[in-house]
Amino acid sequence: MADSIKAMIDRGQDPKDLLIETCQPECKYWKDKLTRCENAMKALVASDPEKTCMYPLRDYVTCTESCVQPKIFKHLKGNESGWYS
Repeated sequence: MADSIKAMIDRGQDPKDLLIETCQPECKYWKDKLTRCENAMKALVASDPEKTCMYPLRDYVTCTESCVQPKIFKHLKGNESGWYS
């Protein structure tokens, strides 16, 4: 996986979509929480249109990003010394 990430970056491609797929299992708890919220919102939106699933969505995105970003960052040029590892 690390070689394919580096190769994608060298070709100028963004490996983020590939890594999101690999990181999703680590964030299953937050995805399930978001899904439960979205299902509950279907019933509540008519009575209270200001309610949202913003916080469960934020938690899911934060989990995914915290998994993806370090995997990309360590392959960027200028980070060969590995100070971010």
